[in-house]
Amino acid sequence: MFEKVKSFLEEVKAEIKKVVWPKRREIMTATIAVVAFSFVVSILLGLLDFIFSYGLEKLFK
Repeated sequence: MFEKVKSFLEEVKAEIKKVVWPKRREIMTATIAVVAFSFVVSILLGLLDFIFSYGLEKLFK
């Protein structure tokens, strides 16, 4: 049982060494893109919420 666990962990270690990790600049660029996209989507959803709320309020008054 312990041999299988040891073998598994050795294989995991070998695979981790093969991973090509992103550079700091790539991470920063991707992070900025995600934050900007999230901001734009939140503005659009807020605007749609305001429009529908206003429209429904006028419709049912």
